[in-house]
Amino acid sequence: MDKIREKIASIRIEADNANAKVEELEGELKKLRQEHTQQEREIVSLNNKNKQLEDDLETAHETIKNLKDNAEDSDLQKNHENATRKVALLEEELEESDKALKETTKNFREADIKVEQLEKKIEQLTTKLAEEEQKNEDLNQKNEELRGQLEEINTQLDDM
Repeated sequence: MDKIREKIASIRIEADNANAKVEELEGELKKLRQEHTQQEREIVSLNNKNKQLEDDLETAHETIKNLKDNAEDSDLQKNHENATRKVALLEEELEESDKALKETTKNFREADIKVEQLEKKIEQLTTKLAEEEQKNEDLNQKNEELRGQLEEINTQLDDM
């Protein structure tokens, strides 16, 4: 009888530990999902910035072309030089933006893989918890049956 109680207590402790682990993993999953959302926003922001830089670069190229057509004037030559510098700066900024976008995309993929792994782990722990609860329920039922049999035997002994 004591062994059954010990086994039930052991199963309850395992179930409580499994519940705690599930809660911990759910917390991690929530954190990773938030990071995932933040990274998605960052990707959108970088894509928008990238698009704006490409538009600015195109505008600068057009300005350079226009300046080349009218290069006789020294003021236009200065504008041409300024536009050329601006193009170079925009190209550098575009490269940096591309690098940041690639890094963010990589981090996003890694976080996505982590989320999938944690979801699988939660599913496994949930399944294990259900199995342990079923075992606990079966043991409780068996315990009740044994109590009934013990009471019946005690009643029969008392009647003798």
